[in-house]
This record gives sequence, C-alpha cells and structure tokens, in this order.
Amino acid sequence: MTPQLGNEKGSVMLLTMMFILIITVMGLIATQTSVFEIKIAENSRRYNEEFAAAELALNHAIVNFRNQATVGGYDIANVLNDTRNSEYKNAVYINDSPQTYEGSTDSVAEIEIRRIVDEAAPVCDGGDSGTAICALSTQANNVPQLPHRYYAGSIDKRRFAVTATAYGRHPRIINGERIPSTTWVQKGISLPAEQDKDIF
Repeated sequence: MTPQLGNEKGSVMLLTMMFILIITVMGLIATQTSVFEIKIAENSRRYNEEFAAAELALNHAIVNFRNQATVGGYDIANVLNDTRNSEYKNAVYINDSPQTYEGSTDSVAEIEIRRIVDEAAPVCDGGDSGTAICALSTQANNVPQLPHRYYAGSIDKRRFAVTATAYGRHPRIINGERIPSTTWVQKGISLPAEQDKDIF
C-alpha cells in the first residue's frame, strides 16, 4: 500500500520566500559593508591630503621663516627679536600659509609660530586672557619646555615652534571664518641669534 502524503500545498512557496529573504539580508549586509569601506577610504584620502597640505605649509614657513607676511597685527619680527619684544606671551605669529590647493586660491593651512620657553603654556584665563599667546591653538601652545636662548658651540641660539594646521579642501566655515581641521604637524627650530642682530 502506497503511503499517503499530507496536504503540502504552499510549502514550496514558503521555502522560496525564506530563500529570497536570506539572499536579501545577505545583500543588505554586503551593501552596508561596502558603504562602510567607502567611508573609510574617503576618510583616509582626506587625512592624507590634509597631512600633505600641512607638511607643505610647514616646510614653506620654515624656509621663509624670517620673511613671513605681516598681517592682522602679527609681525614675525616680534617673535624673532626678543630684545624689542621680551614678553613671550605676546611674541606669536598667526597667518594663513601662502601655499594653496591646486586650482584654488584657498590656503592649505594655518601657520602658528611662537618662541619655545622654559615655562608651561599659559592657561588662557585670569591674567593671561588678554595676551596674544591665547589666540594659539592647543597644539601650538603645547610644546616642550626648553630654554628659549641657549649656548651652542660658539654662538647663542634661540628656539621656536612652528605649527601648521591644515584646512580641508572644503573646510567648515563659522561666522565667515574657515575652521582648520584636526590634522597638524609641528617642528621646533633653532636660529643663530648673532645672525639675527644684522636684520633688525
């Protein structure tokens, strides 16, 4: 006697629907993974571009250290000449780098220059709130504590910190001002003090 099968109407359709659901979920997961990987690649590309821009601006600032443009009350002579301007808290320089993105007139980075001193960076409150050094970014203010003037061999030298903080190719703008990114590079340099006497 042949065994009787139960009523199995619709079972094939149910299995097909489950299979389609599984394939759809797998497709959605793959799509989300691809979107996530695209975002990672874009962030990496943007960081590399900003890092290169900051390095370009830093190197240009160092090569042209004594010839920075005077702008907005910032004069590189005030940073260099500690006889004329002995107060290090006001001996700072801030300006946009003259280096620009290709096909644009926008600066690639903000340049900040200050003396390196054997004191902690001031907290910008209380008595320091009106000093120029409070206009510096955190990274420009947080530099090693070393004597500004020091004797090296047969000449007095002076130490300075140069910080370049990149602007993105499409930076945020707040109240009409471009906001630097979080990508920055910094270098401490020494200059012979005796040579500087001739240029002031």
